[in-house]
Amino acid sequence: MKTGYRHDRAGRLTTALVVGLGLALSHLSAATATEARDDLYATLCAACHGHGTAPVGPYPPLFGSATLATAGPAYIAIKALQGAGNMFPLCGMATDEEVTRLANDLARANGNAQPAITPEEVAALRPAADECPDVEY
Repeated sequence: MKTGYRHDRAGRLTTALVVGLGLALSHLSAATATEARDDLYATLCAACHGHGTAPVGPYPPLFGSATLATAGPAYIAIKALQGAGNMFPLCGMATDEEVTRLANDLARANGNAQPAITPEEVAALRPAADECPDVEY
């Protein structure tokens, strides 16, 4: 009888360890994805728009924005690709996937509930190659 109990107890312990390890790895994966997004924002946006809700010089903050809360990811992608006012267009700097991540993340961060934009939709919004400055970051 004790052997059966030990086996059952060992099985439950193994299951708990496997589930715990899986949760830890999924959290690590989510943290890594968040860090990659933060790095992308820091590289492409933060120097001018900052990291918070306070304006940085003449540039509006991209967090706590009523415009981004209502406009949605397509609007953000268009502004990112084409620039606006004195904002440099990212069409020559960022891939469709990067613009997609930025647009969807900024829309969600501002409470926008519109459907996410896809890389294919971003590609359709991208200006022609001869209209984009070729800049590396």
